[in-house]
Amino acid sequence: MINKVVGGLVLCAISSAAAALSPVVLKDGINRLDLNQDGGQDYVVVAQFDNNTSHPHLGLTFFIQRPDGGHSIMPVANSNTFTWFDYRLSAAADFLVQDNQLFLSGGRYFLVSARKEGENAFDPAKVILTIYGFNSSQDDPGVPLYEWSERKRVVTQNAYQSVDEAYKEVDEAMLAK
Repeated sequence: MINKVVGGLVLCAISSAAAALSPVVLKDGINRLDLNQDGGQDYVVVAQFDNNTSHPHLGLTFFIQRPDGGHSIMPVANSNTFTWFDYRLSAAADFLVQDNQLFLSGGRYFLVSARKEGENAFDPAKVILTIYGFNSSQDDPGVPLYEWSERKRVVTQNAYQSVDEAYKEVDEAMLAK
């Protein structure tokens, strides 16, 4: 009986550790990935926007290879812009109050946007994680061919100083519908 209990605890520990995910590692510049799993070469461009302040912003822009060989740019969800920017504070502290990371789970890519809750950005706070899934639409006039569609929002269990720390709460179950 004790062996069954211990074995069950070990199995639970292994399965919960296996469910933890890390963001896809992206380098500065052009990253070649197959975001829609069609065998084509799509691009994720990581670049910095610097407006001559002490806290430049990193952005992600997505280009998807179309069946005709050309590429389409993916818009930011519910926006007329095309680059997903982080937002960092830098005066006495250097931390993120908003960030975006790409995750791979079950052979599919997900975009997770993290935004700090609360009135004072300098205080540790819970983070809202918005999960986006990759969608394509070839038949709907006025709809982008490729887009990140919001699947759900999750509030983190813990409070964080910087939103990039909140990604450690992203797991397989969170990305599942």
